[in-house]
Amino acid sequence: MAGLPASVLTLKIPAADLLALPAGASYHGKNGQAGVDVTSRGDTLVVTSTCDSLQRLVLWYGEELTRIRGDTVSATKTAETEFKQRFNPVKIALIAFIAGMASGIVSTFLIKRRNGKE
Repeated sequence: MAGLPASVLTLKIPAADLLALPAGASYHGKNGQAGVDVTSRGDTLVVTSTCDSLQRLVLWYGEELTRIRGDTVSATKTAETEFKQRFNPVKIALIAFIAGMASGIVSTFLIKRRNGKE
């Protein structure tokens, strides 16, 4: 993913206005992907900031990680299947035995035929 442009937000609120902020009221600010929300809850000032670009980046990395995990699992299953199909020792031994027997019979036949003519 390409680099994301930086967004900076400065929210200037006079202290007197913060102290006079009624319950449930808030100050909001947004600039590009950056956002801030200032609320008063009792004697506590709550400041919440967000950045859409970071949220997008986290979602993108999460999706990419899921895709890579899926590709890895799929490749592992394919490799295991190919290995099982390619190397069956009993099958290889049987084929080698049959090939050896066939070549022995043919060799014996050719040798007897040559010796019989001479």
